[in-house]
Amino acid sequence: MSKSVSTIIVETLVAAGARRCYGIVGDTINHFTDAVRKSDLRWIHVRHEEVGALAAGGEALMTGELAVCAGTCTYLYIANLDVA
Repeated sequence: MSKSVSTIIVETLVAAGARRCYGIVGDTINHFTDAVRKSDLRWIHVRHEEVGALAAGGEALMTGELAVCAGTCTYLYIANLDVA
């Protein structure tokens, strides 16, 4: 059976050392969140995408490890521009 793109992305993140994914679910990332549910990656739900980006950035800064955030709109891009 072939793998979905979402499954491959999640497997790659786990293989790279990611343990948690901060985010908010939405129609455009349902396939991704389903792949996270079936993996060892822990989903941490946040109320706003900006909070997910800030939490992942803070975790990466404090631990020196890979941190992941997921969302559905441009706030993640803006957080990236702000070096969160």
